[in-house]
Amino acid sequence: MDNEGSTSRAMSADRACTEITLPQASSAHTPPATRNDGIEGNAEVVSTPQPPRADMRFDTLEDAQRHYLAFARRRGFGIRYNYRKKSEVTGEYIRAAMVCHKSGHQAKEKEDTQKPRPVVPERMKCTNIRTDCPARMALKVRDGNWLVTEFCDDHNHPLLKKWSLTGFLRSHKDIPEEDQDFIKILHSVNMETSRMMQVMATLYESVEGVPYTPKDMANFRSKLRAENKYTDMQDTMAYFEDLKSRDKDFYYRYKLDDEDHVQYLFWVDSAARKAYKNYNDCISFDATYMTNKYKMPFAPFIGINNHGQSIQLGCGFLKNELSESYIWLFESFLIAMDGVAPVNIITDQDGAMRAGIEKMFPNTTHRNCRWHIVDKATEEIGLFVAKIPGLREEMNDCINCSLTPQEFETRWNLMIQTFNVQNHEKIAALYQKRSSWVPAYFMQKFYPFL
Repeated sequence: MDNEGSTSRAMSADRACTEITLPQASSAHTPPATRNDGIEGNAEVVSTPQPPRADMRFDTLEDAQRHYLAFARRRGFGIRYNYRKKSEVTGEYIRAAMVCHKSGHQAKEKEDTQKPRPVVPERMKCTNIRTDCPARMALKVRDGNWLVTEFCDDHNHPLLKKWSLTGFLRSHKDIPEEDQDFIKILHSVNMETSRMMQVMATLYESVEGVPYTPKDMANFRSKLRAENKYTDMQDTMAYFEDLKSRDKDFYYRYKLDDEDHVQYLFWVDSAARKAYKNYNDCISFDATYMTNKYKMPFAPFIGINNHGQSIQLGCGFLKNELSESYIWLFESFLIAMDGVAPVNIITDQDGAMRAGIEKMFPNTTHRNCRWHIVDKATEEIGLFVAKIPGLREEMNDCINCSLTPQEFETRWNLMIQTFNVQNHEKIAALYQKRSSWVPAYFMQKFYPFL
């Protein structure tokens, strides 16, 4: 008897522990209740919102709406306000009624006989078909509280039985406040929306249990971006100041135009400044990335350490790709690096960039990226070269295997005479720029970025 009594008490205690009482603020987003009879493998028991009744009171109208939303979602229907009446004296709400989302009569669309029918079929709209459902909850203010004066839970249409489907009803298509706070944290670290949904699905124990869709989350993130649209620069400066308070060697510089809009921005942390003292023998610089929403070229300075690893040595945003923009950026780089210019630098063929390098880094060996030049040449002369047997192989061998400038020029002149291409403009243009990209001209320089 004692063993049986202790076993029954243990089962009762275990069952009590599995019941979760959800806070009122998030009860509208809880999964459907399932029974747990103490059998292993059954889902946990979740509290069901109490059905509204005629004498129920709420502190605020929002509390009443929240409670009715939780009940409606558990039952499988959506709700909306039928009316809200304000006091003529105070201007505050004193009466309200919430009804089923299928309450009321279906509006009849009038066909416009003068309007021609579209050639392309119109996209089907997700409209709610109203059935004059009588379900409703009416409230009024009494003694400082909202009193339920009428409640009807009779529906003349089928209710949704799947919890995952109720999340698509308009009244339930929202993100709980606690989830919004968590999503803001994930948004601040630039996590992708799809990855955020995976995290939330883990917290809700299933994808179906998440009470909102990836589109809802994407819309919420767009709202967050819109809120920071006009304060992003202030936030950036505040963030940089915070970094500088914790890292005294952190450096940043910016320039505003006459309308206080950011023209240029450059920053580099202490670790990069220390690394540059040892690894300033070669810098790769590129400003072709314009994927940010402001369409500002992003210009990173990339070096390489003794392990052959790429390291970032500063970066900036520019208003445009003019020579004065690059001059300002290179000047900022020199200030941050105590006036030490890179020994070698490799870039693309941008003329404004070359002008900025010649002015700010006059003693630096400047080389153009061979990959960019060969890739562009392939587009321009690839078909022509392919039509002449042996020309492509000879050209590649001449470019890649020549050890000195004299050897390259000798082999190139022999090549164009052998294949009779000395009058081709594009091939001649490649030869004119030979000293800025052909490896034979940089054999005594350190250029690991090839």
